[in-house]
Amino acid sequence: MPTRFRRTWRTMATAIGAMAMGCGMAMMVGMPGVAMAATEGTDALTPISLDAALTRAEDANIDVIRARLAVKSAQANLRSADTAPNPVLSVDAVQIRPSQIGSLGYPKLVDTVARIDLPLERGGKRTARTREASALVDAAQDDMLSAHRDMREAVFDAYYDLKAAEERRDILQAIARGYADGMKMANLQRHAGALSDGDLAKQNVEASRAGADAMQAVTQWHAAQLALAGLIGAEAQAGQLATSGDWPVRDASKDSAPDLIALRRPDVLAAQARVEAARRALDGAHALRHPDVTVGVQYERADGDLGVGNSVGMGVSIPLPVRNRYNGEVDAAGVALVQAEAEARKAVAMATADIVIARQALDEATQRRLQFDDEQLAAAQKANDIAEFAYKNGATSLIELLDARRSLRAIELGAVDARSDQANALARLKAAETTGDDQ
Repeated sequence: MPTRFRRTWRTMATAIGAMAMGCGMAMMVGMPGVAMAATEGTDALTPISLDAALTRAEDANIDVIRARLAVKSAQANLRSADTAPNPVLSVDAVQIRPSQIGSLGYPKLVDTVARIDLPLERGGKRTARTREASALVDAAQDDMLSAHRDMREAVFDAYYDLKAAEERRDILQAIARGYADGMKMANLQRHAGALSDGDLAKQNVEASRAGADAMQAVTQWHAAQLALAGLIGAEAQAGQLATSGDWPVRDASKDSAPDLIALRRPDVLAAQARVEAARRALDGAHALRHPDVTVGVQYERADGDLGVGNSVGMGVSIPLPVRNRYNGEVDAAGVALVQAEAEARKAVAMATADIVIARQALDEATQRRLQFDDEQLAAAQKANDIAEFAYKNGATSLIELLDARRSLRAIELGAVDARSDQANALARLKAAETTGDDQ
């Protein structure tokens, strides 16, 4: 399952690789040793393990960082939701006597009223609001686990894409070096009259093709380095990245049914948490139909000579729901709940299909790798050795020798692709079967 991480960085790496290849092909014309020069600088590589790459991605991957911040934001919203309305303090000057302005002091000129009003929520508004925010915190936490899972899959893929690029580079450069050495021998044979001009030209064409393939492999290797570097925040050291260790080995997949595993996946749990949040939002919309009550107390300071003197009072206010019964809010919340339930069902279906497809893909990739490792590589190597021996002893033609070499190269590169495909299939299955309990 391609992820947004892998698509983004592969697109960038492909664009850079294409520019580099255009320059490399232009330089290659008339320069037989250019593929050999491309190997310079590989001694400065710094191997990195898969675990180390995953660790670096934990701190550098922008999607994981964004998911963590989303959790903090949801937690802050929960604290805000679980808070009662503040009381309101008001101080008013009343009973102002304009005719006495300038002749009386302030205490005799005006009466002062200090009042405190306290809104009291009814209908369970705070409870519904708090439960909705709590469900959204759960959804954000599951989203973070899902982002973490996607990040691990992307790094896993990029890491073994780089390993495959390294092996292709080594194979094609070894072939190019072999053809370069062969051309030296062929030129000596030509001068000695033991090789025709036609055979020499054929070997020269093959040598040029091998050099071009080696240059292309180096370009793809650099693109793979950049793809991995972008995921782990090591863009400045992209040219030094190298893999370590061998290809991954298939582990036993989980025995549980795909639909049962899917129910515990973080993306499914996040969708279910949003259903709960939508349900609580509907409760909150219904609670709006219960008008809140505002109670207040006041103290009025007044001059006793002009009125009743200082006094206290209290009051209650309540809105009358005669125009707005919040039908729109209730209907909107109901629709949102239906949508959330549909998204949750879709998430379960997609997760189940993802697991089934990932298991099938891994089975096919494993069988293909076994065919190359156990059968085709040994057979192609044997056929090439026989062709080399026969050609040296004059028992076969140059065409047959070149065909055997091309066949061996195709099988070796096919074996690399098979190992890479199995590694990618392993990454996809691990991601597909990852549940909240595994992280």
